[in-house]
Amino acid sequence: MKVRVERATSLDLILQMEQTNLRSDEKEIFNSCLRSSANLWGGFVGEELACIFGLIPPTLLSNEAYLWLHTTPALKSHEFVFIRYSQRFIGKVLEQYPTITGVTLVDNTKAIRWLKWLGAEFREESQGVLPFTIRAK
Repeated sequence: MKVRVERATSLDLILQMEQTNLRSDEKEIFNSCLRSSANLWGGFVGEELACIFGLIPPTLLSNEAYLWLHTTPALKSHEFVFIRYSQRFIGKVLEQYPTITGVTLVDNTKAIRWLKWLGAEFREESQGVLPFTIRAK
């Protein structure tokens, strides 16, 4: 099955997300991320949505951005391919935003491992979340 990552519009992603089972609080966070993102991408397995990610810069002229990611069950059997895509993606993104920040849940071991592969440095855990930074070399 063909795997691809491509730029997406928020409308494309909203339509895709209508097919997933998000709780109301998750939908609220997701929609906030969509509205705030300067750039959005969707990862697909065939035509099925596997992940959505975006970058939220604090200002239009910022050289820093907040990275967020949402995955669906379709990602499970294609994780390695998406890791390779992620490594290429983060290299290109760091050209535009030399500092990428974000947070992940402390107990999300897969996300922590993925972020380590992307070169993340972690700060001290606070209230169940682990802040991270990825910097251009």
